[in-house]
Amino acid sequence: MNEFLLEKYHDLLKNESIDPKLYDEFRVKRGLRNDNGTGVLVGLTKVAEVSGYTVCNDEIKPKKGNLYYRGIDITKVSKMCGDDFGYENTCFLLLFGHYPNPIESKIFQKIIRDNYDLPENFLENIILKNPSKSLMNHITRCILSLYSFDDNPDDIDPYSLILKGISLIAKMPAIISYSLQAKTHYLDHDSLHIHFPRHDYSFAENILYLSRNDGQFTKLEAKTLDMCLMVHADHGGGNNSAFVGTVVSSTLTDIYSMVCASLCSLKGPRHGGANMAVLDMMQDVINDVGLDATDEQINEIIERLLNKDYFDKTGLIYGIGHAIYSLSDPRCELLRAEAKKLAMDKNLKKFEFYYRFEKLAVKALEKKKNMKCCANVDFYSGLIYEMLSIPRDLFIPIFAAARIVGWISHNIENLLYCNKIIRPATKYVGTKED
Repeated sequence: MNEFLLEKYHDLLKNESIDPKLYDEFRVKRGLRNDNGTGVLVGLTKVAEVSGYTVCNDEIKPKKGNLYYRGIDITKVSKMCGDDFGYENTCFLLLFGHYPNPIESKIFQKIIRDNYDLPENFLENIILKNPSKSLMNHITRCILSLYSFDDNPDDIDPYSLILKGISLIAKMPAIISYSLQAKTHYLDHDSLHIHFPRHDYSFAENILYLSRNDGQFTKLEAKTLDMCLMVHADHGGGNNSAFVGTVVSSTLTDIYSMVCASLCSLKGPRHGGANMAVLDMMQDVINDVGLDATDEQINEIIERLLNKDYFDKTGLIYGIGHAIYSLSDPRCELLRAEAKKLAMDKNLKKFEFYYRFEKLAVKALEKKKNMKCCANVDFYSGLIYEMLSIPRDLFIPIFAAARIVGWISHNIENLLYCNKIIRPATKYVGTKED
């Protein structure tokens, strides 16, 4: 039977292929990208803006990168919380359009913390009894299961979506951490460690507390993770997972289905898993030349990467370059500073090597492509997670835990002001029988 299907598959490839020239002939925007590399406009938003270049007479001109949450630059957002934790305030900003004052912040933090706990028996019956090799698949199933614990799950009134969305956001530390424990215990045959959410802890603190066997962490570790959550909270309505969520919710389905669709999108290595590729690539480099390598040795490795003669031989330098940012990625700049502080605290030399590699790789890539480029957020996020001793299984789930507020904000906005089912078209280029 498999031989038959394999034969039919090869027939499909032979007889039903699409000539790449047809995309240009019918002006089809592959990947919803214009010919100059900019994204096709598919909506309007006031939630977030990603700015990495200007366009003049159809020519792209590089500029310093900016990410705005409700009109406030992410660099400023990251500092507005002072010595406190900022992710919860960032959620408030994205959901309600302005940064909370101290009273609003205190009330909103209490609302988040009051929603930390999972429904009764959810841990035992939904999470622990159904471990998965993929934490993202497991988390998606958990989110979909919460539908059954909602008294009115199909209510998509925007205010109801805010209430349901806040509840989902608050439960993510427990869901991702317990999903890790389920896999570690039942599939990896290690000890099971279950802590219950602490209502005196912030979102970032609870992730570290729940996911670590001893529940211990330092203030610097929690603040560093909090910064990661803030910079990952949103990246405009055009990023793949946000757009997927908007497409799905435009059918007027429930919020649980919408979030699950976005989770499935984020799982893909082209979207949520890039920082793991950076870690693997950099580990190979370090293994080959060492942390004390000369610039010449590093440049030789970079040249081999670009010539498809090193690592996965794709010609890519993971973590270097971005579809929108040209001169700088503001998220990378923030995480670079956090990585440096954490490395100094833990007396680790890896950061210095990463920084040297980044500068040399950017120069090499700019020379090869004759265009400005920069390191992106993935270059340092994986290094930070590694220094925080966060298991690789949690890399994408932490990204998801941070980004869920962005998905919800964009979908509420789309339902309020666009509210049309997203239905683009495709051009049929096959044959027709008489």
